Amino acid sequence: MVIRILEKELAKEQSRLDALKQEYNDGSPERLGDERNYQKYLDRVDRLKDEVAQAAQNVSSIRREIDSLP
Repeated sequence: MVIRILEKELAKEQSRLDALKQEYNDGSPERLGDERNYQKYLDRVDRLKDEVAQAAQNVSSIRREIDSLP
């Protein structure tokens, strides 16, 4: 039962990570229409970078937890 919950969480977090990586586009996301101010764009790039790192950490943690189960 616990493993199923963790596997669902892993799938959800992996999906989120994939979407964030796609949006982040290796540090060069497309500029949005409301980002005429370059600093706004840079702020979003930094936010995306942090979110990608956090999602990757979450995926890693969930995998470790699954691996530690008997």
